[in-house]
Amino acid sequence: MDLLYRNGDMGPFISFILGFFLVFLVIILIIGILTIIGQWKLFTKAGRKGWEAIIPVYNTYVLCQISGVNPWWIVIVLASGFITALVPALTILGSIVNIYFGVLLAVSVSRSFGKSDAYAIGIYFFAWIFYLILGFGSSKYLGPKPMQDIIFKDNPSNNNTSTPEATVHEDDTSDDVHYCPSCGTKLAIDTKYCPHCGREL
Repeated sequence: MDLLYRNGDMGPFISFILGFFLVFLVIILIIGILTIIGQWKLFTKAGRKGWEAIIPVYNTYVLCQISGVNPWWIVIVLASGFITALVPALTILGSIVNIYFGVLLAVSVSRSFGKSDAYAIGIYFFAWIFYLILGFGSSKYLGPKPMQDIIFKDNPSNNNTSTPEATVHEDDTSDDVHYCPSCGTKLAIDTKYCPHCGREL
């Protein structure tokens, strides 16, 4: 190794490493900017202020409010990160908490904008692309439509006790329509997901 330094052969290698990290940082910066732009449009579509997308952690809180996810999950995720930093043996538990929260938020955001649960896969892995699609696309905000939460089961958004389908069925007996068993929304017979509550049919 000393011989390489004396001969100056490490110069190209160091230049390559520095160039690689520079490109990596530029890519991360671009993804971050696109994510903010997508969230900005998403927030305004949901009746929130666009600038809220700029503030780290707070933007996740706003996503929780928009989608109906209990915002205490943010505290749980941050606490799990702190705990795993102190006790590395709990890293797997911390990872499970992070993954679950990511899935919970992605599915809930997807449903809140009338998308299927499959769309949430894109949000989970490529949020910067799928937020742009939701923000600039034709999707409408339907209100909070959270995925069933394994911890905060008392979330009012998760407990839809009304059964409007009992009354709407009386008005329409056509074979070309049916109704969502969760929220009673009138649907075409070939609908796979309710655009109102996101339930798979």
